Amino acid sequence: MKYLQAIGYSEASWKTFTTGLREFFCWLEKQKILSLEKVSESDIENFYSYQQERPNNMTGGTLSESRITIHMYVIKLLFCYLEDTEQLQINPMSNLDYTHSYKRTRENLLSLADIEKLYKACDTVKQRAILGIIYGCGLRRQEAAKLNVRDIHFKSGLLYVRQGKGGRKRTVPLNTTVLKDLKEYYYNERSGELNGNDTDSIEAFMINKHGRRMRGRTYNVEVKKLIKAAGLNTQITLHHFRHAIATHLLESGMKTGHVKDFLGHQSIETTQTYLHLTTTQMKKTTSYGTETIPD
Repeated sequence: MKYLQAIGYSEASWKTFTTGLREFFCWLEKQKILSLEKVSESDIENFYSYQQERPNNMTGGTLSESRITIHMYVIKLLFCYLEDTEQLQINPMSNLDYTHSYKRTRENLLSLADIEKLYKACDTVKQRAILGIIYGCGLRRQEAAKLNVRDIHFKSGLLYVRQGKGGRKRTVPLNTTVLKDLKEYYYNERSGELNGNDTDSIEAFMINKHGRRMRGRTYNVEVKKLIKAAGLNTQITLHHFRHAIATHLLESGMKTGHVKDFLGHQSIETTQTYLHLTTTQMKKTTSYGTETIPD
């Protein structure tokens, strides 16, 4: 508190900041991260994603963007303090920015036209496969990183998330475009990239440039390249693709309960936050193609 006082924050601000820190510490404990020295950049990003989806027990729905921004800001202050007082050698938030410089709302930041631009910007089947996984299947960053060959059944057109958020499992139907791209990547590109005999690399579906399992950070790097090539706002994150597919599926007529299951939301209230975004009722068959996803 002395640190906050020294940099000019009032007592009222301290109380607000305490709420955010308490939630962050509780989340870390659930992730079995018991030391701030072990917190990584990806842990911070995962906490941010959790904040966007977790239900608001006070008012219903989810946390407001302003509340999330405050929580992320106080976490940044915490790590800056630890770094300034030499209690921490590496600040996991040094390369992250959760300010209001880019309005992080639940509006549809990626339209169908934007998705089409991203696909046109793809130079490889691998890039199309990545878009299929994070947009077409709506996988979270860590779910994409954990995806194994055995989790995709080409014959039945299904993808299995065996350990999603909260340990929940779900089955994701693959539309014709995604199925074609994943098949082409697996049979024509993946084997040429694989480099190593370790079990994890062999089991992984997506392979990085080093021939190993593609991690969340690499997904982010690859998507940022596509966003830049497509001329879209470079501050769009991986999680915006989940917002986009949720909105697009609701607009295409899919029932809220089915969208909830598709995305692996724990509560239907989380899915309902997208309902006010569906201002137009689109045809079943879009330029991207959701027609094979059952409603």
